[in-house]
Amino acid sequence: MEIKTENRKWKTAGRFPAEILFLTGFLAGTILPNIVWKMEWKQKTLASFYLIRNFAEKDISGSGYFMEVLRRRGGFFIILFLCGFTVFGVPLSVAYMLILGVETGLLLALSVLEFGLYGGLAGAGLLLPQYIIYVPAYFCLAGMVYRQSCRIWKNYGLVPAKNVPYIRKGITVFLIYAGGILAESFLNPWIVEKIIRNLKFF
Repeated sequence: MEIKTENRKWKTAGRFPAEILFLTGFLAGTILPNIVWKMEWKQKTLASFYLIRNFAEKDISGSGYFMEVLRRRGGFFIILFLCGFTVFGVPLSVAYMLILGVETGLLLALSVLEFGLYGGLAGAGLLLPQYIIYVPAYFCLAGMVYRQSCRIWKNYGLVPAKNVPYIRKGITVFLIYAGGILAESFLNPWIVEKIIRNLKFF
């Protein structure tokens, strides 16, 4: 009975505005390149370098790319998750949702500005299908970390019984998140290759 009560308290510890932060970052990432474009701050060099670098990253073997994605994505997931046990989880979860939005908006905006409508399709191709899994998983993870970190902050310490729901949910989210890692490693390179080959950018 006590565990159920703790679970209920954990879930209602406070709502993390992940959607608002992501959309704020997304709008910033979409608007800023347009401002830079009008001011002519070497925009074509910036956009071309960003896109070519991302396209080039796909040109590696499936197993090698999988290990790189696993290291980069999985490593960040674990770091963010562990920050939930510290006071750093609050600012980090807020910052990451903003950065995720900016990164997404920036990629799509630069793709369209540099290559037009077809560039927008290529930019979207860089995000699919993994971001369909990543974004909801990040929303959930950031919210978990934020609430858990707030609890640590207020209680000034760890209470093992209160960490069980957090750990259990973290494992569940990571299993879903792992699907995004597999999609980015094995499906996304194939999708990007097909899009670039059909649109003939370079």
